[in-house]
Amino acid sequence: MKTNSSRAQQIPFTSWLAIIGILLLAANLRGPFTSLAPLLEQIMESLQLSTTITGLLSSLPLLTFAFISPLALPLLKYLQLKKSICFALFAILVGIGLRSAGHIALLCLGTVFIGIGVAIGNVLLPVAVKQSYPYRIAIVTSLYTFSMGFGSTLTSSLMVPLSHLNPSSLQGWQFALLFNLCLTIPALIFWLLKPSSSNAQSQSSSLPLAKVLRSKIAWQVTLALGFNSITFYAFAAWLPKILIDSGLAEAKAGYIYGLLQFATIWPGLVLIPLLAKLKSSQILILCTALGTVSAVIGLMLAPEFAVIWTILFGFCNCATFVITLSFIGLRTNNSHEAAALSAMSQSLGYLIATVGPPILGMVHAFTHSWNWALGVVVATGLVCAVFSGFAARDRKL
Repeated sequence: MKTNSSRAQQIPFTSWLAIIGILLLAANLRGPFTSLAPLLEQIMESLQLSTTITGLLSSLPLLTFAFISPLALPLLKYLQLKKSICFALFAILVGIGLRSAGHIALLCLGTVFIGIGVAIGNVLLPVAVKQSYPYRIAIVTSLYTFSMGFGSTLTSSLMVPLSHLNPSSLQGWQFALLFNLCLTIPALIFWLLKPSSSNAQSQSSSLPLAKVLRSKIAWQVTLALGFNSITFYAFAAWLPKILIDSGLAEAKAGYIYGLLQFATIWPGLVLIPLLAKLKSSQILILCTALGTVSAVIGLMLAPEFAVIWTILFGFCNCATFVITLSFIGLRTNNSHEAAALSAMSQSLGYLIATVGPPILGMVHAFTHSWNWALGVVVATGLVCAVFSGFAARDRKL
């Protein structure tokens, strides 16, 4: 009886450790990247960057996601879960420091380091959930999606106010970008001190990558995720600049951008429990994908209601992302296939997404109109809706 009682007390403690670690990791997987956009105007003026170069800078993390994501699985095999996650968080920490140094080369290098850490973290996060909560994946997925949105909302909304503090010899935007360390340092310390799990390595062996690459449904999930990502990152990268050019003050544009990140908090909490009850999510994902398109069209036609369109875009786009993310588990037969599909969809999906920000920058530079650039976002949103509908059919690999 005494042994059983001690085990009953130990299980909740280890469960709390696992969920805290997952949420701390998730909080660092969006904020360090999205926090750059509110400061683009200041960075462009400080470093004399063109809109095309700035668009390429916004795509560097996405390009890094594409090439680094497949490497997360062999890293997991040799380092196991805890050390792999610590590696990811340390890469993000180094990237934040380099990006804030005030030089274009270090800005790019730091952005690449952040991309490496986020790419590895994105792949490992579902592994951590599956390992610690194999029977509560939907609930924990909703929680870590919430944490990702919270982290990006906190950092993005504070960037412009922090940049006006301008302490010591740093420029304002450099000091603001360093604020991301407030999320990364606690997460890294927690994972360094967290006890290791003994079964992390088994998750990475015998991955059926060839089978996944030959699967039609795997490609549908990948393309749905890819065009969802290109829609979000292209829109998010230029939203503050679009709002400023439409006549809004920099601070107000920054707060509206913060609302975009705030709107991404809620879909996980709202939709994941709903998905558990629905027999088919096809109609739901089509509604959210088309809601994203409607929000962009609304911003083009009635920019004075930018707050409404931004919130609608953030909620619908993230809702589409959450549902598509659930397909990684729903369309696979076991954890090995799910891990392989996760690596494939995030690698190729983010490779697709890399073209978004620079294309919008080039379209604006050529046409001198943000409406033409937003038209590209509308087109990618419609393609996302098509592949999302296909991926939502009840099919297995």
